Order: sequence, then structure tokens, then C-alpha cells
Amino acid sequence: MCWRLSTSTSLTLYGISYFNQIAERVWKIPELVLLVVEFAPPRTWPTLCLLTWTCHEIVQPHMWKTIACHTLAAFRNIQPHIRKHIHHLETLRIDALTTPCVSGLLQELSPIQVLPHVTSLSFRHIRITVEQLSDLLKKLPQLKEIDIRGTVLYKHPLVVLAQCKNIESMALSYEDTLLPEGFDLSTAFSPWKRLRRLSIIIWPETGSDDTLRQFEDVIRKSQLDLESLELSVPYWGADTITGIIERNSSLKRLVLSDCNLSEQGWTQVLPSLASLQSIAFQCNGVHTMESRMRVLQACPLIQHIDLKGFNISNQHFMVLAETASALTSLTLNNCQFASDGLRLILDQCTELEHLQVHDLTGKGAIKDLFHKPWACNKLQELVFNNITWSPYDMCFQELVKDSLQMMWTTLRKLNRLRILTMRHINRTDSIGLGIHWLGAPLCLEQLCLTGHGPWKQEELTWIAEKLPWLDELEYNDKEMNTTLQSWLRKNRPDLRLVAPTRG
Repeated sequence: MCWRLSTSTSLTLYGISYFNQIAERVWKIPELVLLVVEFAPPRTWPTLCLLTWTCHEIVQPHMWKTIACHTLAAFRNIQPHIRKHIHHLETLRIDALTTPCVSGLLQELSPIQVLPHVTSLSFRHIRITVEQLSDLLKKLPQLKEIDIRGTVLYKHPLVVLAQCKNIESMALSYEDTLLPEGFDLSTAFSPWKRLRRLSIIIWPETGSDDTLRQFEDVIRKSQLDLESLELSVPYWGADTITGIIERNSSLKRLVLSDCNLSEQGWTQVLPSLASLQSIAFQCNGVHTMESRMRVLQACPLIQHIDLKGFNISNQHFMVLAETASALTSLTLNNCQFASDGLRLILDQCTELEHLQVHDLTGKGAIKDLFHKPWACNKLQELVFNNITWSPYDMCFQELVKDSLQMMWTTLRKLNRLRILTMRHINRTDSIGLGIHWLGAPLCLEQLCLTGHGPWKQEELTWIAEKLPWLDELEYNDKEMNTTLQSWLRKNRPDLRLVAPTRG
């Protein structure tokens, strides 16, 4: 049988063929492929490898620069391919895997004599023998970063790590194992001349009093020159904490978890904090901010602030807004404050790029944040997680609708917004999300909306049509029925859908 093609059909097929030829030539340009890889999300890299041989040659090394396993399924997916691509490896992250998985990974690496490009290693919350870790470290001559927090070694971690002379960043948890008898405590950190970032976590319930006192002596006597210090040592003496801060007057980052200093202690360390650019105070329960505010006022270069477990008054926010004029990142976790206090930050900190608020309830509801546009129009990430949208007016639908429209209208002016997360927002009205009031933020890449109520078809249609750069959408599967989920997958196959069920 002979098929005759119409002129229009022939031209169309010719056009497609010509386009494919051009596309194939384009994907052979290394500079263009590199540019695409830089901006494309990592989950699309396997697809890019299939386009041309040039794409495959360029993208494959990027795909295998980092091996990260946090689940058994992820480990099983990559295990058959590890040896083939191991020469590209730069970062290895293994967190919370079972002992057989860890042993299986080490077995895959055992024939390899050296991994010359690996500079970062993270083995967190796993069980590994001292011999296994020691053998692995021998293969990593260029190792610069190591994180073994929560890893059970049954031997002093500093002794195990001593063979890695190039370490610049070290994070460890101190377990119930003493240093060898007669060990010179002042030289415990001496093998690492380049050490600039140190993180120490001690769980008192896992260590004896002798162990804690010994490691406290190690820190007190060691000569360190740090840029970043992270301490979670609730039972250490104040003189140890103040001493290590004072001896590292060039600190740019400081994280203190459950380290309570007296007013005298904070006064003592203030002169050593003038270079701080990032600071985090994290406490269990709710504490006052008075002493911490003195610290923040003494840090004119501060750009990143992370607070957990504090009662923040409007006066505190006012002082913070006046002091931290260069603030670019603010995280408030399990803090108590009123919305009008946070408004002071939004109105005065014009350089703010990242704002996260977690676990805020009661008078701190966020509805009142949106009464007028924000001055921080450089905001790129906005996260509200597990908070109350409004404790009032839930039964007055028109008031809720007006407030919702005001919220989206305020957010639409943030034309650099890339990440918007409103997770577990507690609302009880029957009004929809109202997201169509957001306009068309072309930069939005990640969106999370849960707790607002059931999704509607028009809202998903708007997302599919108006957010072309959206890469990830998170929703609660109890709030979007299977029909809408199927429609979204069909009409936006490029969109990564995340639907965790909240218990």
C-alpha cells in the first residue's frame, strides 16, 4: 500500500526533522550543556545524559560527584553503579543507614586503593567499627570535611581522625571513651593545622562524668584558630565555653545549643564577637532574650540569625531591626512573639532574603503580617511551618476571604521569591486557597501548601498554567483527591509532587 502525504504534512515532517537536526547539534556544544546542567535540577540529569554523547560525557561526572544515601531504597539503587563511577566522587554522605548497608558500601569501596578527589565525608547516626572507618580514611588523602555526629565508634574519635592531616571542618559527638592514659590534652587537636570549623555534640546520658570532664579539659587546653564553632554541651562549665570563644576572636559563625551562660559570662565574651556574621541560639523550653540581645547588639556584621526557644518581645524586634541592618537570613523556631513585632523586621531589614518561622501559635498568628506591603522585596525564601493563620474571624467567611486576598497580594510583590512554604497552616474555614491572587511569580521554583483546606480544580489549573518554572509542589494527600492528583501529573509531568501524610 502506498501512502501519499499532503504538502502541509510533508512540510511539517520536514520541519520536525530539521528541528531535531538543529537540536542535536546544539546539544553537542559543551558550553551550552554546562550551562543547562548548572540551572537544571539534579533529578533531571539522568534524562540529560540520554540526549547526546556530549551531554553524557559532561553530565555523568556531575551526577556522581556526590553520593548521598539516607534510605535503604536509595542505597540499593546506586550500589550496582558505585565502582563504575567512583572516580568522580567528591562527597560521600551516609546517614542513618543500617549496619548491613554500611558494610555493603564499604565492601564496594574496599578494592579502591585511593579516592583522590573526595574532600567531604559524612557518616551520621550509623554504626561502624573503628577499623572500618580507619581503613576508609586511609583512602581519602584530600579529605577536608568530616561529620561523624551520632556515629558509634567505641573509641576516641580524635585518635581515629588523626591520620587525616588536611581536615578543615570537623563535626563529632563525644562518646563514653577516654583518651589513652598519659595523653597530652593540649595536643589533642594538634594534627589539624588547617582546622577552622568545629562542631561538638555531647549527650550526657551516653557519657560518664569522667569522660565529660576529660573532654572539657581537652577543649580548654587546646590551641585552636576557628572561624566556625558549634557547641551542644549543656553540662559544661561556663569558663570552658567562654574560654574557647575568647581564644577564637576571629569567629564568623557561632552556634550554641543549651549552653547557658550567666550575665557575667556573656559580658566576658562580647569583645570576641565583633567579627560574627552568623549566630544561632537554640534552647529547649522558652527563655528570655535579654542576654542574647546584648550579644546581637555587639555584632554589627551579623547576617544570619537562628533562634529556637525564646520569648521575643516587640522591643527585642525593634532593637534587632535597628542593629542588624545587613540581615539576610532569619529563622525563628518554637519562639513566642507577636506578629507586629516581626513586622518591624519585614519593614526595616531590606536585605532580608530568607525568612523561616516554625511552630508559632496563639497571638503570633501570621494573618496580621500582610496588612501592607513589605520593604524586604529581595526575599527569595519564605517558610511558615506549623503555625496558626488567625485565631480570630474563622466563622466570618468574608473577613477570611479579604485577609487571604490581602496575603496573596502582599506576596505577589516579592518578585524574587523562589521558595514559598506554608505547611500545616491551621485554618478551619471552607474558603479555598485563593492562590490565583498570587499573580504570576515567574521565579517560583518550590511551593508547599498544606492545612489550608481542600484543593480545587481551578487552583491546580492556575498552578499548571501560571507557574512554568515550578519544580516541586508539596501538598497533603488528605486535601487533594486522587482525580486532581492524576490531572496534575498528566498536565505537568515535569513537576515533582511531594505528598507526605500528616499523622
